[in-house]
Amino acid sequence: MTLCIAWRNEDTVHYFSDSRLKTAENSYADVGIKVLTLPVKIYSPSDEKGEKQLFHTLEIGMCFAGSAVNSLTLKESLVELLENLQHVPGYTNFSMDGLAKFIFSAYRSISKAVCATSIGRNGTACIMFSGMCPHEDRIRSYILETDASNCHSYKEILTSNGALEVIGSGKSQAEAALKTKTLSKIALLDTLDTIIQDQKNDSVGGPIQYGYFVGSTFKCCGVAVIESGTVHYWRGGLDINSSEFLGDQENFIPNFCFLDIIK
Repeated sequence: MTLCIAWRNEDTVHYFSDSRLKTAENSYADVGIKVLTLPVKIYSPSDEKGEKQLFHTLEIGMCFAGSAVNSLTLKESLVELLENLQHVPGYTNFSMDGLAKFIFSAYRSISKAVCATSIGRNGTACIMFSGMCPHEDRIRSYILETDASNCHSYKEILTSNGALEVIGSGKSQAEAALKTKTLSKIALLDTLDTIIQDQKNDSVGGPIQYGYFVGSTFKCCGVAVIESGTVHYWRGGLDINSSEFLGDQENFIPNFCFLDIIK
């Protein structure tokens, strides 16, 4: 279940997604965080005192479709690992391709374990991610996939300006709708919103999520919408403008980016 879109426009990459997660057969909840940021910290080898110096940092933007168990387990595993990487000068593949191979190793291991359970093929997931390549100084993007024979693969995507990649159960509907459109952020947001609102496709739904690169920084955004005359600020399944957050004057105020898609 889901619909995720990745699009390269000039020097940046944009991600778009819904928020729907399948919880059981014919059951779902619109609470998924499918467009997210993974910080990466790469350290130099330890010196004579056993201390290590931070050598390089970057951010990875990621989105997923398919099994939430698989995808979110991968994300939680990578959160710890990617903030504690060490490179060996002259040996480590210090590039986005090197990071992609590392992430793929984690993806393949977790996918095999999840799909070996009773969940079977329902445990497969498709992942897209991007980051500023420290070797080539440009945003590079990759896709991780599992085919019907449970074989895992990864490849680079979005290699040219205007390139588009769509994954999830809403893929064919989105690609058909986009055939007649000039690609832009607004066109992609409108297409995603139309499919979310389509009652015939209950596998895609919930608030829109959006993320894009500003230089090497990946910025995630929720959306501002009007429902029943009230403005809502959605980040996944959380309405930051609800009484749950604003009803207590002592509560923190989330300082988060929201796209205004009020019509």
